Amino acid sequence: MDLNLKVSLPEDFSMLCDLFQVDPEMIIQKFINRVSFPFYYSRPDGNERWATLFFLNEIMEGSPQIQAELPFHEPFMDALAEVVFKHLDDGNKNAEKVEIAGRKVMKKWHRQILAARKK
Repeated sequence: MDLNLKVSLPEDFSMLCDLFQVDPEMIIQKFINRVSFPFYYSRPDGNERWATLFFLNEIMEGSPQIQAELPFHEPFMDALAEVVFKHLDDGNKNAEKVEIAGRKVMKKWHRQILAARKK
């Protein structure tokens, strides 16, 4: 999905981008590329998990609507955790398998939640 977004860049972020000669769009794109439950759960000690952790934090502090929907998401989050723990028994060498298995759960989760919202 491609979106044409308009965002306001805070002064601190803009200054950091200027200081390090970094394109703000590139940084934002890299950040959102790293928001991934399958990746987050498959690499429990990876630094790349910070984007997803930020996302999770925002959900937990989110609107009442988000809070009201959390019980609908729990079975899928449990299924995702089960897949992850099943495949990570042998350590991080199965991280890619975990990520692929996690994506299958995410697709099922996505289909079922969107269908439920249409009702």
